[in-house]
Amino acid sequence: MNQIFKIIILSLITLSCSEKSNISKKVNISTIHFGDIQPDGWMKTQMENDITNGFVSALDSLAPELVVEDDIYGKDRLTKEVKSKDVGAITDDNGEWEVQFLWWNSETQSNWWDGYIRNAILTKEPNALIKVKAYVDAKLKTQDEDGYLGVYAQDLRYNHKTENGELWAQSSLLRGLLAYYEYSKEIRLLNAIEKAVQLTMKSYPINNSQPFNIEKPFAGVGHGLTFVDVLNRLYELTNNKSYMDYAVFLYQDYDKYDLSEVDIQTKNLLNPAYKFKGHGVHTYEHLRALTMVATYTKEANYIVALEKYLERLEKVTTPSGGPIGDEWIFERTADADNTGYEYCSTHELLDSYSLLLKKTNVSKWADKMEWLLFNAAQGARNPDGKSIAYCKTDNSYFMQGAFEKKNMGKNNHNRFKYSPVHKEVAACCVPNAGRIYPYYVNSMWAKNDNGLVLNLFGPSEFNTLVNKHKLKITQKTNYPFDFKIELKMDIESPENFQIAIRKPTWAISYTCSSSADESENEQYLYLHKTWKTGDVITIQFKAEPKVKLDLLGDSFFSYGPLVFGLPIEGKEVIQKIYPYKDFKDLEYHSNASKETKWKIVDPTIIKLKINENEPLWNHFKMGTTFINSKNETELKELKPMGNLILRQVTFPKLENNEN
Repeated sequence: MNQIFKIIILSLITLSCSEKSNISKKVNISTIHFGDIQPDGWMKTQMENDITNGFVSALDSLAPELVVEDDIYGKDRLTKEVKSKDVGAITDDNGEWEVQFLWWNSETQSNWWDGYIRNAILTKEPNALIKVKAYVDAKLKTQDEDGYLGVYAQDLRYNHKTENGELWAQSSLLRGLLAYYEYSKEIRLLNAIEKAVQLTMKSYPINNSQPFNIEKPFAGVGHGLTFVDVLNRLYELTNNKSYMDYAVFLYQDYDKYDLSEVDIQTKNLLNPAYKFKGHGVHTYEHLRALTMVATYTKEANYIVALEKYLERLEKVTTPSGGPIGDEWIFERTADADNTGYEYCSTHELLDSYSLLLKKTNVSKWADKMEWLLFNAAQGARNPDGKSIAYCKTDNSYFMQGAFEKKNMGKNNHNRFKYSPVHKEVAACCVPNAGRIYPYYVNSMWAKNDNGLVLNLFGPSEFNTLVNKHKLKITQKTNYPFDFKIELKMDIESPENFQIAIRKPTWAISYTCSSSADESENEQYLYLHKTWKTGDVITIQFKAEPKVKLDLLGDSFFSYGPLVFGLPIEGKEVIQKIYPYKDFKDLEYHSNASKETKWKIVDPTIIKLKINENEPLWNHFKMGTTFINSKNETELKELKPMGNLILRQVTFPKLENNEN
């Protein structure tokens, strides 16, 4: 049976495995809203720093002309008279595609606010919450009487003949407003969001309009398909099937036309010769639309198309999980040296994995979320929390703006550096970098008819209702730096339900303090009892260091969910100082290059060190023997790549004739 058909079958029977646990009575678990799962421990500390002193906190101060001064959803809405916008990007081109710049600030603003809102909610930082409340109120005041929340004046809205950001501007705005509604429970906010969405559904009537049938489409039209994110969440919150029916309509309409981003179209996915070639961020965010349609309609052609997409996806992700996105895929195979990943692509793929996990109940998507977050995403943050890399490669020999040294200093080759803005390219990756941890935290727990499911690990607190009784589960752990998970129950009244706990694919064994039900090759441990306050579940997963091969046959090292790299010494060079809170654009110079990379003498010899008294990102180290281009052999120490700026992650094996 094809893997995707297994996925769909699992989604139909859900994760409950009721025939195994002999549960005859369904348990009433309240809807999990954003904010019900709160980070703790090292995650909370990092996120608190991000929103008080780090890159998440500052975009409106560092680039006010993009985030504050252009009231693009209000008095500065786009009309036919507007021909240009200050969006920060430096370009030598003057083509018709530049019409996309008109809507750019809506993306910058709304994605940044989405991350800021979610970080504020999850850290409960009081000043940030006050700021968020003022923002939400201001945005609601821009809503027209008919419900419109968007960036176009009356002469343009819902009447586009060419490139536009209509659906995209609404999607990016409404995702953040939905998060705040879920936290605040303000019904006026939900009413405003539904009114805006229903206006769009009325303006582009289902099965009787063609929102994607336009001339000269570009990025905004492609991003517009993410409107399904809003529709899907409204469906989950209201159980109104018209939202999902409309999501299916949007995908089917997108599937028909000659657009700029076509990796998601069924005719291409079902063509065995077709390879991904589009703008990476579009390719990975569009996966959510296909996932919704395949799992909602259960139609065979969409199920097969999803299977073919996921097969191709394996070919475009590096050892760290980073998806090709620098900026276009261009039919390439992932390569730790030569294919970079944009932070936008990294976040969008993680969000798509999260939806696959929710819609299919298949635990491998949780494994991929952790792998992507703790390696590619964390490894593209500056460890000081002040900046991120717009583009990054697994093997990162220098970060001097351009991917190749011959292009350094050119305005159109400046993505490979660290910045809190990246204004000269596009202020898109910094906003998306601020979204990724909140989206991960929000996916830690799920529910089903039999109880609760723990999909993702990390220090956190989860609050919900079981049969209308308050339940708090505290997840105490230093994961991924420690594989011990402790779950402590605090419940208003004893309740009988099941807790399913994911078994990571890297775990070779485990111990559990409570009796757990499992079967061979099962994805989860099932614990079923009457839970009461004070109950504690302690799980200890065991891992072993592994040597894996990438798509090119080179080796890389992992332990648990962490990929390891060889640190490369470099010199930090300040490129720009911002007049606000010591923010800087930074380059990192070194003499290293892929032509002088270290090779492995014997990839089977690994010495693992556990350094419990050191900072978490130095908790694990491993060593093995390498040889360099000068034939010098050395036992060298590797560290988790998530804390390394310059590093070598993949290693060719020394051939016999090189000895």
